[in-house]
Amino acid sequence: MDKFRKYAQTVPITLESWFLAFVGIILVRIFLEQYSGFQFKHFVLIDMPTLIHYGVFYLATIIALMVILMFFAKTSLGEVAIVCIFGFFVIWIAPIIDLIFAGVGGHIMSYLFVPGEELFIRFITFFNWHLVSGITLGIQIELILGLIFCYLYVYTATKNIIRAVGAVMVFYIFIFFMVSIPSLIVLFLTPQTSISATIMQSMVSSNIIANNIHPSFMSTELGLFNLAFNKLMIGINTVLGIIVVFLFFWLGAQKKLLAIIKNSRPERLFHFFLLFILGSSLVPTSSFFIGWIDVLSYILAFFSFTFAWLFSVCQNDIHDSKIDSVSNPDRPVITQELSKNGMQAASKIFLLFTFLAAYASSHYVLFFVSLFLLVYFIYSNPPLRLKRFVIINSFLVGLACLSVIMAGFFLVSPDKHIIAFSPGLALAIIIFFTAVTNIRDLKDVEGDRADGIKTLSILLGVERAKKLIAGTIGLFYLLIPWYFNIPWLIAPAVLSTILSWYFITKKNYKELPGFVVYMLYLILIIGSLL
Repeated sequence: MDKFRKYAQTVPITLESWFLAFVGIILVRIFLEQYSGFQFKHFVLIDMPTLIHYGVFYLATIIALMVILMFFAKTSLGEVAIVCIFGFFVIWIAPIIDLIFAGVGGHIMSYLFVPGEELFIRFITFFNWHLVSGITLGIQIELILGLIFCYLYVYTATKNIIRAVGAVMVFYIFIFFMVSIPSLIVLFLTPQTSISATIMQSMVSSNIIANNIHPSFMSTELGLFNLAFNKLMIGINTVLGIIVVFLFFWLGAQKKLLAIIKNSRPERLFHFFLLFILGSSLVPTSSFFIGWIDVLSYILAFFSFTFAWLFSVCQNDIHDSKIDSVSNPDRPVITQELSKNGMQAASKIFLLFTFLAAYASSHYVLFFVSLFLLVYFIYSNPPLRLKRFVIINSFLVGLACLSVIMAGFFLVSPDKHIIAFSPGLALAIIIFFTAVTNIRDLKDVEGDRADGIKTLSILLGVERAKKLIAGTIGLFYLLIPWYFNIPWLIAPAVLSTILSWYFITKKNYKELPGFVVYMLYLILIIGSLL
């Protein structure tokens, strides 16, 4: 193991090469499992939900293993990443052993679907040696080898038996938790005739199927159940993946992680959350939040837009270094807390979890988060870099804001026709944000001028731009009570208009006060619609 550790420290690796190696390993495992777990009328596994489901399961597993090894062995992020990707070949063993001992289709791998009492017995007896289904003979041998690997690595690194045994126990608990998720979920639900029937009832009473198929699509009950179960497990495993990835970088690259969090523009992220909730509140009647699965879908949508925004921030900072050196010298690329390569790597991780969370949430969220992401991409990135052009830059931001609102609307709305969301309201939202987004440029005038970017503040002058923006904001504030027919909003609208004019046009302009007024007024609008 010492030689292996020394070798791991010399292996060149990039984020892309590690990820492609990981994908290659799990695809071989999935291919082998097609034979060991073959069932009549089950065709070669080519459906995307199942492939993504398996992929996210294994991703959460390998990252959790890396976190455990880093915590107990106190070794570096790079070393653990190499050691684990080599060690992950062990997952090929399970289907091979099942094929040797039982032939094609002899052992069927699956999650554990057992009652709580039996679940505890299987935990303390190492799955009670059930060999032909669920956690098969192959998986059990695979897990034993994985536990031995954990022990040897930690003991070699620390020469501490207690730490090595601790790593083994934590890894076993995590794996048992992962394969027991359906049974653990059922402990908190009203029981049906079986574990699978209870899970099925939860899925049927939710919107997970309606939000992930075309409204005219027809399928068998088994097909719909498989789709819903895959989507559900993708969502759960994605949440677990997010948690373990956070812990991985907290242990291995804490300063860089904190720099990214600090640079995330949390006030704008909160703004997108409010816009998403605004979209949901525009649905006239909805029973969306009856079940826990729909709540999970909503949380995943939040995660998706969070990571899409973080991706956009990273890309913007990579290409805005000239502007930021003048207007925002505290950005991590300028302070060298993060290199451009480091920022690029972070953005790729955010991009992966953007699509995983969106895919697990619903096809509608997937579409609108893709629109959001790519609109911001052509806004900030070459070759287009459309932020250089006045009106077009603001229009793109308005379109991105509309995509967040429409994602919240169509995730919740039972009516999936595009005109279910008022076209007139969509146009008004784009006009509003196109007009007022220029407020963000007031503090970046010198940096934008240095980089040749044309903004309203540069074309009209700062003072004229302030008055135009403040007047437009006030006009829309005053129109909202009339449009939604909410008389009690008139007083807050007038007050918000006055305060916005004052804060925006004052000599020493600060962005925060006007933004706070806008956010508070937006919260009042949402509250009045709910």
